Amino acid sequence: MRILKSVFLSALIASCSFANNDIQSNIQSILKDRTNLDFKVISSNSEPLRDAVFVVVESPSGERLSLLASKDGSYIVPITDGISSSTNSNSLKTAIQSVSKYNKDMNDKNVLSIFSKNPDSILKISSSSNTKRVIHMVLDTTCPYCLQEVKHIDDYLKNANVEILIVGILGQRAQERAAGYYAELPNAKSREQKIALLKKVFEADYKPTKSNAKLSNEMTSLVIGAGVNGVPYIIGR
Repeated sequence: MRILKSVFLSALIASCSFANNDIQSNIQSILKDRTNLDFKVISSNSEPLRDAVFVVVESPSGERLSLLASKDGSYIVPITDGISSSTNSNSLKTAIQSVSKYNKDMNDKNVLSIFSKNPDSILKISSSSNTKRVIHMVLDTTCPYCLQEVKHIDDYLKNANVEILIVGILGQRAQERAAGYYAELPNAKSREQKIALLKKVFEADYKPTKSNAKLSNEMTSLVIGAGVNGVPYIIGR
């Protein structure tokens, strides 16, 4: 996926105008850093961009998308999040990041609403310290990156309360494991029982003996509807 994105970026690079060798070197350096591949700028041409404008559109759901469009609107190119070699700001970076931040803020609001409206479906684990800080996590038990977050749960709990919503978005096995988790969730009362349940359902050989597929499907659908398209999804870390 990272390689494909880089190939797409290299195609865009061929349409850009480079004022000096420093710009070319910077772009090649960024791609090398992100992909570990040696891309080479082979041409530059500013002519196609003279007829282009930067456009932001909004879908009926409220999600926004950055586009590069011809001035007559007959040709558009979706723009995903860019990559940067420094913290320096420029107008293009600011414009694209503002769209990304808007979408993230909207999705966070939608997800937090799910947490607040479905308290019985949330695994709430109190911190070992006296704090009001809360980290919200949306996790899938078959996701390796989610597993890494669970492995650090004790570290998170040193400085924050943690609330976890389990979903099954990565296939049939994920759905079955999530359904098993929700069947066991009502019995996890104490802090120790909650932590034990969380770690249990993330074990590679976890095979549920009970199931609450209805609740699992409901929570998964709500999260997808909130705009979450990848896990782990974490708010407040």
